[in-house]
Amino acid sequence: MLARRGGLLNDELKNLDLSSKSFDHFVDFFFNRDVVPDKEQYEYFLTSPTGERYDEAAPIAPAMLVKHMTKLFSEFGPIATKYSLAQVDQAVWGILGAKLRLHELLFDASVPLPDRLECIRSMYHVYSDFVAKLETDLPPDLSGFSMWWDLVLHDFWTPPKPFVAGTYKGDASKLDSESRVLLDVMFETLKRILDLPHRDAQRCALHGLGHLHHPEVRDTVQQYINAKKSELPLAWLEECRDGTVQ
Repeated sequence: MLARRGGLLNDELKNLDLSSKSFDHFVDFFFNRDVVPDKEQYEYFLTSPTGERYDEAAPIAPAMLVKHMTKLFSEFGPIATKYSLAQVDQAVWGILGAKLRLHELLFDASVPLPDRLECIRSMYHVYSDFVAKLETDLPPDLSGFSMWWDLVLHDFWTPPKPFVAGTYKGDASKLDSESRVLLDVMFETLKRILDLPHRDAQRCALHGLGHLHHPEVRDTVQQYINAKKSELPLAWLEECRDGTVQ
C-alpha cells in the first residue's frame, strides 16, 4: 500500500487494528486519555494513549471488534465510572465519531447478524447503568450520549452505503430484510431507553427516535407527549415525533 503524506511517498503506513487488542487494551485506548479540545479530537484517536501514531484504521477481524463493543456497552456502568465524565464523553466520540466510525461495523455483512443485533441491544446498558445513574445532569457541552444514535443512524440511512437498499431518511418499506431487522432492533432498544425513569436518558432516546425513521416512532413519541410527564419543550418533542429534529 502506498500513501502520500506531506508531499512524500510513504510505503510503510502504520495501521491501527483495534480488533487485535485485548478487551482491556481496547477500553484503555479510548478512555485512558487526557481530554483535548473538540477541534483536536478528529485526529486524536489515530494516536495511542502512549503517543504512538497511526496512519489509518482498519480492523482485520471486524467480528472481534463488534464483540469488544458489545462487552463495553454491556458493562458500561462499572467501566465508565473509573473515568471523568469528560473522558467518557470523549471516548464515545472516539468510538462513534467521524474518524474511526466503529458503528459502521453494525451494518457490515461480514459480521454475523446475531452479533450485530446483540451489540445494538447492549447499548441500552449505556443509558440504564451509566447515564441514568449520574448524580448530575449531562452538561450541554458533552454531547456524546445525546448524539449517539444520530451518529449511528446517519450511516444507516445515507446511500451509497451497500447495507441500505437505496433509500434515505425514512422509507422503511424499501429496506432489504436484514436492514429492516436492524431498524426494528434499534427501535426496540430506544423504546427501552425511553422507558427509563430518567430525564437525560429519555431525552437521548427521543433524539434517537427523531432520527430513526421507524414507522412506529410517531405513535411512540405521541404517547410520551400525551402522558405529560416531561418538562422537555413541546416543539422539540414534536420534531422528534415527526422525524425533523436536528
